[in-house]
Amino acid sequence: MKFVPNILKAFLINLSFIGIIFASENCPSISPIIAKDNPTIQVEAIINDVVCSFIELQSQNNGTLASTLNLTKKKILPYIDLEYSTELALGDFWDQLELRERKIFERDIKNSLINEYVGILADLAIWEDIKVSVDEDYIQNENIARINVSVSLKSEKDSTSVTLKLIRKNRWKIYDLEYQSISIVDIEKMGYNSKIKRQGIKKLIQKMLEKS
Repeated sequence: MKFVPNILKAFLINLSFIGIIFASENCPSISPIIAKDNPTIQVEAIINDVVCSFIELQSQNNGTLASTLNLTKKKILPYIDLEYSTELALGDFWDQLELRERKIFERDIKNSLINEYVGILADLAIWEDIKVSVDEDYIQNENIARINVSVSLKSEKDSTSVTLKLIRKNRWKIYDLEYQSISIVDIEKMGYNSKIKRQGIKKLIQKMLEKS
């Protein structure tokens, strides 16, 4: 699926727009760990913390791939529920797997996100003419929440909307990001379904082990 990198890039660019506005007003940031455990507040805290960290990194002229990778592991991955994302991506196959096998797929998704994002983050420019609106009237069903965020240029009337999907276990974490009705988890699910259909789940696991 050649369109996957472009979709992921669109996700990242829109999140970067959001974060730049928050960061310009709120740096230094408040860690999501000490922010109120509310879906909207956590979304703002996570994005603000990420972007403030990247602004500081760029101010030190240290925006290398290595430093960006390190920052991604510290500031982004801890706030993503990779286990739940992987469970959704595998669908009915999840219950067939042992714990060790589930961790192999979880690592595969984590590496996929890192490979897609780190290069873009390292080269990311700063956009200043952005307006952002985080919808406080989020949708919540027990421990699942959806947060809508609108992003636009000040010089334009049109806006772009993204939806962050969160799950609360011990704290709220992001498990999916939807842009124009297409989600990262759905993309991963299509990819796994195709691979498993062609070669079987056990052979796919073996190939992932050989690549690691």
